[in-house]
Amino acid sequence: MALNWEDIRYRGDIRDVQELYDSYRIGDYLDAFEENRRQQDEGVRENLLKHGIRLTEQLSPRIYRLHAEAMAALEVEGSAEIFCLPDRDMNAFAVLDIREDKTHSLIGITAGALERLEDSEIKFILGHEMGHFLCGHNRLNAVFSMDEQNPSATVLPAFGESLFLRWRKKAEVSADRAGLLVCRDFHAAARSLLKVTFGLTEKNLNLEIDALVAQIDEISGSSEMIEEAFASHPLLPIRLKALELFAGSERAQRNGCEALPGTIPDTDLEDGVDRLVTLSRRSPSKPLDVAMMHALAMGGVLVLGADADVSDEEVKLLVKQLHSIFTDEPEDVIVTNRKEIEKRLPEYCATIREEGDDSSKQFLLSRLAEIALADGALMDNEADVIHEIAKSLEVPEKVAYAIIVGAAQSVGFRADAKLNRIAAQLRRSLS
Repeated sequence: MALNWEDIRYRGDIRDVQELYDSYRIGDYLDAFEENRRQQDEGVRENLLKHGIRLTEQLSPRIYRLHAEAMAALEVEGSAEIFCLPDRDMNAFAVLDIREDKTHSLIGITAGALERLEDSEIKFILGHEMGHFLCGHNRLNAVFSMDEQNPSATVLPAFGESLFLRWRKKAEVSADRAGLLVCRDFHAAARSLLKVTFGLTEKNLNLEIDALVAQIDEISGSSEMIEEAFASHPLLPIRLKALELFAGSERAQRNGCEALPGTIPDTDLEDGVDRLVTLSRRSPSKPLDVAMMHALAMGGVLVLGADADVSDEEVKLLVKQLHSIFTDEPEDVIVTNRKEIEKRLPEYCATIREEGDDSSKQFLLSRLAEIALADGALMDNEADVIHEIAKSLEVPEKVAYAIIVGAAQSVGFRADAKLNRIAAQLRRSLS
């Protein structure tokens, strides 16, 4: 039975890629990028030929055989070129080299990996790298910015870049599944990941996956885990546990693997991997930070609703603030039900009073003032909302006025109200 890649891939990988295509229309950009590469007719293959060794059947019968077995296991026709790189560390990569005449699928693997990994472990690595090709992951690397003057990592806007950077870890989960389909041995796959990541073998580390995952539970939500939110690969314990779940699943069995004892249904598999992936989701865990996030979300909504005109600038600024300061998913913390806000906001303000200091209160009120100023005007009703929240925080009225003025001095009126009216009139006339 032919392999079904939509069945093999991790659903989080599939969903994020679909959102990138649907929300940011990157398909047309990728087409243009690839056509530009063809026109330039230059790529990485020459560098690999210059600095590496192409592993042909005559030059390396072992690697040629392992590569052929990986191709057969994944039911892939054609071939990728494999290059050995002069590096004692254990590493591998896959890249598409788009040329005028054809697109080359290139796999690089270091001398350290070839010398120190067993056959089954190398097959896992080769399958993993081929998995990136088969899932279409490599193509998306074109969104990385190559402009040294661009401070952003990608050509995408902030939300798109956040989605893309978080997606990369999910892509690794799918590629690991492809690697397991090739080597057909979970313990060989796990040994390969341990060796490549740390250089450790079973001589120095027992392969106790749950013990490694417990290490992640201890720092979940910490600054260290938040920094991992945009790392290119999942933390090793998370990655190993996700692969173990797949190895014991009906999905793996359906696609040719002999499942581990206690076969896991598809839904339980994907739910379990979702929980692992969210361990490194960027979201506050300390009570003060949680209270600040929700107070900003709820207070921001009250400021937005204080006048009859809710502008795009105000809404976008609130969402951007939540995203840049607190969470990858600001839409999940925004509450629009006024009764719920009136019930919960005082509780969060109480936490800020008890856990925070003057700088915490000033920070929150300044962000709310920025939202009020975002449409190019400061309305009395908006100022009244900020003063009410300041009162809940036990901030004196004159200090609250100073914070509002300070926000105006710092960021100014973010939009030109007259310009917005002219633009609206122009849109109406064009439509």
